[in-house]
Amino acid sequence: MKVFLDANILLESSLPGRLKAEQALSFSGKDIVTSPLSAHLYVYFGTKVGIPLRRLTEHLRALRFTPFGQSQVTWAIDNCQGNDFEDALQVACAVTSGCDMFVTLDKKLAAQYGQFIKMKVL
Repeated sequence: MKVFLDANILLESSLPGRLKAEQALSFSGKDIVTSPLSAHLYVYFGTKVGIPLRRLTEHLRALRFTPFGQSQVTWAIDNCQGNDFEDALQVACAVTSGCDMFVTLDKKLAAQYGQFIKMKVL
């Protein structure tokens, strides 16, 4: 099973004291992917809370990434639900990469995009 991890799952697994950290870490070792957009958000928000850039980028080295280009942007434009285009881009990366499941903390995202891919909300 190919599993896509949303940016919030990456952050949850790295930030100290997070309530869902253990659940987020449970996906380690599976066939997991994330998007380049998630990498950006992970580093941006991680450095904002004081995690050293080197630690964040070392974690990113262990991940596999989906393509992020014209077909993903087009999918997001064609299938955007609501007003959050970033969510549409994330789901586009998962769907166009053949992922079987999308894991997130965002209940609204899961409700809006569950028609396109199986959603798991932690």
